[in-house]
Amino acid sequence: MINIAVVEDEKVEQDRLKDFFLVLEKRIDEKINVSYFNNGNEFLFNFEPIKFDLVLMDIELNSDKNGLEISYEMRKKDEDVILVFMTNLAQYAIEGYKVNAFDYIIKPILEFDFINRIENAIKHIKSKKRTKILLSISGKKIVLELKNIYYIEVLNHNLFYHTNVGVLETRGSLKALAEELKNDGFSLCNTCYLVNLRYVENISGFTVKVKGEELLISHPKKKSFVNDFTKYLGVWSKLYIQ
Repeated sequence: MINIAVVEDEKVEQDRLKDFFLVLEKRIDEKINVSYFNNGNEFLFNFEPIKFDLVLMDIELNSDKNGLEISYEMRKKDEDVILVFMTNLAQYAIEGYKVNAFDYIIKPILEFDFINRIENAIKHIKSKKRTKILLSISGKKIVLELKNIYYIEVLNHNLFYHTNVGVLETRGSLKALAEELKNDGFSLCNTCYLVNLRYVENISGFTVKVKGEELLISHPKKKSFVNDFTKYLGVWSKLYIQ
């Protein structure tokens, strides 16, 4: 699923974009979750690092700050989120590159142009290697580097992240998390453990050693887990699997 924030204060434009996103969903065959914000302050209040894959920003907002100013504030929180501007004036688009804008769309927005540009942005998002994940722990938002996670355990609908700074607990679905991280070097060895393959020390029978701890591999998951590990390490995997 792709998470997109749209900052646009005109209802007519929001409705047009909703229709365009429906067409785009069918074209790329993937769910797109879009959050609409009527002004920049509302957007900044709800914005968090990693919450959105893409931000679609109208530059000419009818508020105390325009889209460029809002984007400068956003970049203080997140330098990496993909940013695409919408504007009536082409000269504003040049200013957009100062806040690392990926692209811009000139209004009035045409369906063909919109879909092609946003699809291109989504392809770019998918090509980027995810390096961080956002967790909510005890009411606080924590950005955690994927490289610092050894494995994730589920127990009674709680997720326990075993990391270099100890065990972090939060609510969530391990199945959904496994789907989210399937292209980032993580694999399920059973329904209880999602393993960061970079920390696998060896696989012996139905046991995998992860950062000094032995975890069970279930019979249904063994083939897929070993295949994932083999792809991760290539020919060197033969040294780790017995």
